Amino acid sequence: MQSYFSKKWLIVCAVAVVVRGILFLQALERPPVIYQPDSRMYMGLAEGLLLHGDLSYPETPEKPNMERMPGYPLFLAFLLTLFSGSYLGVVSFQALLDSMSCVLVGVLGERVRPGTGLLAGILAAININMLSYAFFVLNDSLFLLIFLLGIVGLVRFMGTPSWKSVTISGVLLGLGTLVRPVLFYFPLFLLPFLWIFLLWNKRMSFVRSTGHVLALGAAFAMLVTPWLMRNYSLGGRFQLTSQAGEHLAQYVVPFVWQYSKGIPFIEGMKKMNRDMEKEAEKEGVDWNTLGPLEQSERRVDMAVSILKKEPLPAIAKAWLYGMVKNLFAPAVVDLSYLLAVERPHFFYTQGKTLLDRGVNFVKGIKGWFGWVVVGSLVLMPIVRLAQLWGLVWLFRKDAWVGGIFVLIIGYFLLVSGPVGYAKYRLPFEPLLIVLLAVSIREIALRFPLARLSSSPLCQVSRDQR
Repeated sequence: MQSYFSKKWLIVCAVAVVVRGILFLQALERPPVIYQPDSRMYMGLAEGLLLHGDLSYPETPEKPNMERMPGYPLFLAFLLTLFSGSYLGVVSFQALLDSMSCVLVGVLGERVRPGTGLLAGILAAININMLSYAFFVLNDSLFLLIFLLGIVGLVRFMGTPSWKSVTISGVLLGLGTLVRPVLFYFPLFLLPFLWIFLLWNKRMSFVRSTGHVLALGAAFAMLVTPWLMRNYSLGGRFQLTSQAGEHLAQYVVPFVWQYSKGIPFIEGMKKMNRDMEKEAEKEGVDWNTLGPLEQSERRVDMAVSILKKEPLPAIAKAWLYGMVKNLFAPAVVDLSYLLAVERPHFFYTQGKTLLDRGVNFVKGIKGWFGWVVVGSLVLMPIVRLAQLWGLVWLFRKDAWVGGIFVLIIGYFLLVSGPVGYAKYRLPFEPLLIVLLAVSIREIALRFPLARLSSSPLCQVSRDQR
């Protein structure tokens, strides 16, 4: 038994590498499948870093980029140097990192429920969402690894609080933010939770609990503040990126209009662009003279003013439907890029309601892959119910760890808002995998017909029960 447990992470890593190796052969056969619409931007920024030593495009070194965080372009620049400019080399390295993420999912599962680590790791190894984004020239896979390290660190800290572990967690969250700005507001939710946890559960003194929380916040700030200062010195705004304006104006407002005015999403995007142009013309503002952060600020102001006038039920409905899409959108759709399957784009699919758009989207997929998507849509609710059961079990065992799971999942659902898609649940996909592993384990133990409890994946020694 001891030998089995000492080798389980090697088993997870081996399964993950083999599965990703099979997909890499697909990428070797059709190299263009690794590129997504945003890939060219990251590639240009990485090349600009190598040429000029600054986050800018090769052709415009005098214009420092403020649209993206520096983490992934730096990562790309390093790998391009390592692999002599080969982007296939980049995705092969990402696939290896993603295999390590699978091991981390197993480690997290083992900490949450002893005996589920191997199962959680293997479920991660075959998870379609993780698999797909490991092979795209995008920042998702790198972000997932860093954030997952942070989650494991937080759960470990909750078990045995220490200054070292809480500081490392803050550093990891800061590094994750330097890859994707979506984590920027996460400490506002996390720090109060941890403070209450230390006071209430660990019976830690007010001074020590406050000190631990501030240590995490300080470590996070030390990583993020230099980038804020850089953007302030170059663009006059304390903003991480110029993405906020585009997100609100080009996605959130049009999605809300779908439910308040009945305007289809694409038409809403066009209308928002026209309205912004009219507003700028009325105020005598030339968009070309504005810096990227100032443009973003104006878009944010206009989007917020519009949202304030929208009925609350329409906003709530847009957020609710976005969360549903986030949780139930089949990740196999993104796998179609790697498999070079011809299909429509969901954002541009016509339909007055989410159901209409979903039906039209599936109908637009040619051949066998449409049936794969349908099968995924049927399977997804069953998996989510099992994960809900796993969450209930987790709350019964340790409500605080269950709370951190809910906090993380809820945070990403809220910040993604109406823009729900399988890609946007990737940061908390490991938590869903762990909950599924816990659920399968409980089914194996509770029901005699489920003989999984006698298999190596679910077996656990008595001293761990």
